[in-house]
Amino acid sequence: MLGIESDSGEHLNLSTLARASPLKRRLAPPRPVRGVGDGAVEALLRVEVPRAADQLLAMQADVQAVTLSTMEHSAVVAALSRHDLICLISRNARDVGLLVVDIGLLTALVEIQTLGQVTSVPPKDRVPTRTDAVVFSDMVDKWMADIARVAGEAGLARDVPFSGFVREHGILDLRAVELTLDPGKYRSMRIAMALGDDAKVGVMTFFVPASGGARSLADEGTLGTRLRPHLMDAEAGMQAILTRFEHPLKQVLALRAGDVLPIDPRCLTHMHLEVREGVPLAQGRLGQVNGFRAVRLTSVGKEGDPEPFFGAAVPASASSTAREALPERTVSPKALEPPDADVAPVDDLPDLPDLPDMDALPDLPDLPGAADLPDFPDLPGP
Repeated sequence: MLGIESDSGEHLNLSTLARASPLKRRLAPPRPVRGVGDGAVEALLRVEVPRAADQLLAMQADVQAVTLSTMEHSAVVAALSRHDLICLISRNARDVGLLVVDIGLLTALVEIQTLGQVTSVPPKDRVPTRTDAVVFSDMVDKWMADIARVAGEAGLARDVPFSGFVREHGILDLRAVELTLDPGKYRSMRIAMALGDDAKVGVMTFFVPASGGARSLADEGTLGTRLRPHLMDAEAGMQAILTRFEHPLKQVLALRAGDVLPIDPRCLTHMHLEVREGVPLAQGRLGQVNGFRAVRLTSVGKEGDPEPFFGAAVPASASSTAREALPERTVSPKALEPPDADVAPVDDLPDLPDLPDMDALPDLPDLPGAADLPDFPDLPGP
């Protein structure tokens, strides 16, 4: 069996190394996928990031890795932490993105400006404040401006995602980020750097729209048009209505567990789907999928049939007795026909005869046992 001897004198088996190699490759973190111009951009950052940090703060900052990728809106939000300092960046008041500084880089910038050095004390997890945004603003603004300027001179402006973007004042929390960013894909640039003779490791990440970005307020139309992309991911409660029927109140109050409510069998094939507040959404029929009850949609929108929307007649046993007691009234077709032509006009009708004279009615007799009432006293004068 072949083997080699290490520098320490330990005998290593070649077959063991061969078996361990695939395992190590599986456990190793995946390498970032590089795109066109990534190597030139990384070389540019390895020069400009340390230069700007030394000029402004006399701080050592060495770029360790640069990762470029594209991700969806939901992935951007999921990648953020409540301990990150998050700022808006914008370009021409149209495209809106994010600048994210992790707690390691933020702590190093605070230490170099307050203590004059970057310590090796691990950073404590905390929620950034507006004061932190003021402390790191000058350094980050210089990094963005210098990198974008040099990239433009080298013809790499399109390969640097945040070229042309400027940082907005203030910070955002995670809830505000989800509502501020428009849905869609975003380009990201993650810059990991060692700070202060490797005393701390910090990360600065940029997220910008992958194509076009948000439109200006003048182009976006109404408020509803601007809010629509954000609301399309909101949860909408739906109800599958089998049928509806009426009962007298006294029968409803007398219902107990185990009572049977008869319904029309046709409602199984004529169901309807509603969103909140009874707004009709679609029609369907009761079905089954993988052993679970389901509703198969047969049409979308409000049903045009004048019958009840659920399409099931209310059984006689479920209707109120007052409704059943009302008789049906019909109109004879003869009554709707026009009058005959030989009917005499109103002017030709004969005069009514005079009524006979009636004798004068006698006076009513006095009621027996009724005493005379006294006269009312005279009212006093004015």
